[in-house]
Amino acid sequence: MNRLSGNRGKRLPTGFWVIWAWLMVVLGGVSIAAGIVGGVLAPSVILDIVSFWPLLALAALVAVAFRPWRRTDSSRIGAIFPMLLITVLGVTVSLHLLGWSRLPSAAADLTGPGSDTASVVSLKVDLPGKLVLDSGEGALYTVKLDREGGRLGVPEALERGGGEETMFIEIRQKDGGRWFRTNGWAIRLAPEPAWNLSLTSPEFAADLRSLDVRSAEFSGSGSVLLGPPVEGMLVVVSGSVVVEVPSGVLVEVKGTATVPGGWETTSGGYRSAGQGPAIEVSVTEGSRVVIKQR
Repeated sequence: MNRLSGNRGKRLPTGFWVIWAWLMVVLGGVSIAAGIVGGVLAPSVILDIVSFWPLLALAALVAVAFRPWRRTDSSRIGAIFPMLLITVLGVTVSLHLLGWSRLPSAAADLTGPGSDTASVVSLKVDLPGKLVLDSGEGALYTVKLDREGGRLGVPEALERGGGEETMFIEIRQKDGGRWFRTNGWAIRLAPEPAWNLSLTSPEFAADLRSLDVRSAEFSGSGSVLLGPPVEGMLVVVSGSVVVEVPSGVLVEVKGTATVPGGWETTSGGYRSAGQGPAIEVSVTEGSRVVIKQR
């Protein structure tokens, strides 16, 4: 009997699983807090976690329901609540980072009118943060906040015109309070209208391959992917920019730039081989621009 008792004494302590589970919860909470302080997570993740309170309450009810079956020499059932709690935290943070539209963190995202509002749209964005722009179906434009923390506010749009006239849109930032702070925006534009773009950002990436772009101005540091040109297409770049154009397209560069081998040197810049409408790229003085073909 003494030997059996001794072997039983080597088993894990009664509260081991509960302690381990609660340590995971504490570690998860500390990680989320550190992520917010370090700018990895936006403060709005707290709102998202709070919005899942029904699941947290359900987890507590499940733990209470299992309590009568908890044995005095086992704590695995007692670890049910903290394990459910850490699961809810993990799911919530994952959905937050994915930008799920049903979370409170999506309240600051911006959706414009229908894509048929105007046939020609002039868009201006001057953002002191990261900016990603590409095409998207549905609304004329959508703006989503990055779910990383930062100093930027939330977007607001000033619209003028529309219908048969050219529509003018300026998207700028406004104070979003302590909860809605981000390091950048992601803008999606409808491919139907013709676009005149003016984008300024210290870190941007613009994919225009599926958009009907008549003119574009880029200022800052980043990359631009251009699609097939239309007649009279003009692209003005300032700063440190990489511009990628389709192969076989006629490109005329005005100013100093690094271009692919084999391009013709002209009196004002460079010219590629190609036929059809030309893309005119105007490089401002002092800029570092690289032209690539794909």
